[in-house]
Amino acid sequence: MDDAPSTEPTTPVPRVRLKPGERRLQILQVLAAMLEQPGAERITTAALAARLELSEAALYRHFASKAQMFEALIEFIETSVFGLVQQIVDNPHPLPPPGKAARIASVVLQFGEKNPGLTRVMVGDALVLEHERLTARVNQFFDRIESSLRQVLRAVAE
Repeated sequence: MDDAPSTEPTTPVPRVRLKPGERRLQILQVLAAMLEQPGAERITTAALAARLELSEAALYRHFASKAQMFEALIEFIETSVFGLVQQIVDNPHPLPPPGKAARIASVVLQFGEKNPGLTRVMVGDALVLEHERLTARVNQFFDRIESSLRQVLRAVAE
């Protein structure tokens, strides 16, 4: 009789307790993955919470707002890209300025290629209908890229 219920006690699956900061990182990773979906609509906290199998309240224990989640993604973009840009600028084996400028541009493009969800943040697509300070912050990011390119290419004019 395979249809008979099992008499073995069922043990609930224990919920894995993440270390401090890991849940926050997980939230950002899932948000970035959701942004990768082609034609993705505006992402709601309800959809994000459902994907993580958490309550919206749990999201808000880690981030005060959805805008704060996007700010954290922008911080990641800035840290990643400008860390690489600084390595190019400070390289002990100097490239000629046009080569450095090309490498900087390449870093930005490769970062976008490897992180399609974050590219939607960089170009502002994911920030439509979000707080305008997020768009301003992304614009500052590109202003800094432009400034880095000008700094590197200034050596050609001197």
